[in-house]
Amino acid sequence: MKDEYTTIALKKKTVSKLKSLGKKGETYDDIIKRLLEQKKKEKTTND
Repeated sequence: MKDEYTTIALKKKTVSKLKSLGKKGETYDDIIKRLLEQKKKEKTTND
């Protein structure tokens, strides 16, 4: 099954911040998934 994609509107400042958090070769999708996973781990650690 092929992945489906969507478009989200982001302010240029937000895109810039995402780029600064990214690692070489990462897509925005990769960056966002990594950040969400980190947040999930933080939440389970703090619970």
